[in-house]
Amino acid sequence: MSDKHVEDGALESKPELAEKIPLTDNVIGNNIAGTWALPALLLLAILTVLYLARDLILPIVAALILSLVFLPLVRGMKKIFIPVPLGAGLVVLALMAGFVGAAYNLSEPAGKWLEKAPKSLKTIDKKLRKIAGSMQEVASATEKVQDLTEKLASGDPKKEKPREVVMQEPTLTGTVLYSARDFVLAALSTMVLLYFLLASGDLFLRKTIAVTPRFSDKKRAVDIAQQVEMAVSRYLFTVAFINIGLGASVALAMYLMGVPNPVLWGVMVGTLNFIPYIGDIVSFSVLTVVGLLTFDPLWQSLMVPGVFYLLTALEGYLITPLIVSRRLSLNPVVIILSVLFWGWMWGVPGALLAVPILVALKTVCDRVESLQVFGEYLGE
Repeated sequence: MSDKHVEDGALESKPELAEKIPLTDNVIGNNIAGTWALPALLLLAILTVLYLARDLILPIVAALILSLVFLPLVRGMKKIFIPVPLGAGLVVLALMAGFVGAAYNLSEPAGKWLEKAPKSLKTIDKKLRKIAGSMQEVASATEKVQDLTEKLASGDPKKEKPREVVMQEPTLTGTVLYSARDFVLAALSTMVLLYFLLASGDLFLRKTIAVTPRFSDKKRAVDIAQQVEMAVSRYLFTVAFINIGLGASVALAMYLMGVPNPVLWGVMVGTLNFIPYIGDIVSFSVLTVVGLLTFDPLWQSLMVPGVFYLLTALEGYLITPLIVSRRLSLNPVVIILSVLFWGWMWGVPGALLAVPILVALKTVCDRVESLQVFGEYLGE
């Protein structure tokens, strides 16, 4: 008798065995579902907290990133007999002075551009009519035809359309001022927290080492902390110098072409260039509008975004690949997803912090064996 017939006979003689088999499959399926359900719920809870508590968490994350950048500088000042609290205060004061000085000098020209923004739309529309015609006339004609159709359908062509109550939306200047107020409050919170992080030095690292039981884990914690600090500081310092050079080049080019407020556009380009890809698109769009408002000939108007495109292409395809180390290379698709995700979570500040967060995450994944698979996907 074959083994198959023996097994079938055993199942027929003992039906309780047949009942246990599907129960075992169900148990395995439930265990797998439970294994994935708990991490998924934990991740969802973390994302919810990050979104709802962004006003609290964003200054903390920004201060942590900045502390990784300026901690080496504070240690260097300690070597020349400058106390750590004093060195931390000097760094924070220098950052605040630079921020206040830039805001003071650029607020007036930026305010003037915002004030004339509604009137400028008509000027842009007149210039764009030469190429594509007026979409406003098409929309108006479509609306008149729609109104006439509704009157004929109602049976009373002379009946007027009921008036609609339109809520007045906040002005552009008011929206910008409201956002600027929130930004200033967040910046002050970040600076205060940054001072205490810099003044504490390596306190948190020493605490982490003290509570870690095994010596191998202590060494790994020190290595990860040092590598994260080195990677983030090197990346931000390098990108900052590149963006300063790009902003200065754009400002000089705008000045030579006769564009008003060239320093404003240089600072805008240098700041937005911290946001990969998306920042260039925003800068190109703004400078296109500036060119159309500044010059009457269309070819001269388009020279403004054209020169910017040449400069940013030179920076993106030649200068940055030569200066930035290959060890900091990240997957372009992951960079875009990170910018979109953190921009959605925390707005413009989140988009600015997206790449430093990604650099820190990749550094950790590369040095933790269980996370090296994720680190492979984050890199090129």
